[in-house]
Amino acid sequence: MGYRSNLVVLIYPDTETKHEDKESYEALKTLMNTAFKEVADTFSDDMEWHDDSSCLKFDLQDVKWYESYPDVQAFTNMMDFFRDEEYGYCTELIRIGEDYDDLENYQTGQNIVGYLHVRREIECDL
Repeated sequence: MGYRSNLVVLIYPDTETKHEDKESYEALKTLMNTAFKEVADTFSDDMEWHDDSSCLKFDLQDVKWYESYPDVQAFTNMMDFFRDEEYGYCTELIRIGEDYDDLENYQTGQNIVGYLHVRREIECDL
């Protein structure tokens, strides 16, 4: 079975105007179909384009997120690219592991929207 994580990642243009957003968003789509095609193909079921907010969302639930796995390495390399502010994208990432204190949360970019949040809840099944 192994250790599992839930991971949500957002990538969107680091711009101040909607005109720049659309150009950068189209460039993001091109990058995902060329430079990061392996990631797009591997995680296609977990990938969703949000045209209204010019955002790419990855929603990975119950995955084995081991750095030694080739698909995780490819995804991490992609994120390293987008975290570099030179390319003009904001990123938001939250990963929650099975252990209570296993939480990874970061944002990069100048114009971060802050779409992602962690919410803890108490449930009672009597």
